Amino acid sequence: MRYFLRYRSVGEILASRELRAMGIKNPSKILAKLVSLGLIKRGIGCYTISKEVLDAFRRGEIEI
Repeated sequence: MRYFLRYRSVGEILASRELRAMGIKNPSKILAKLVSLGLIKRGIGCYTISKEVLDAFRRGEIEI
């Protein structure tokens, strides 16, 4: 989630490459799980942190 707080919207290919470089072995599976939990949204060729998560982070309701 730190990645998506830093880069609020990122392309699918770049997200997979960068997450793999960070040591995540199966970024596609992780991204799909984050989408299913509603933490990020999948657009056309990109992933974006959900507005609800971003707002909660800004209000200090969640820490990552």
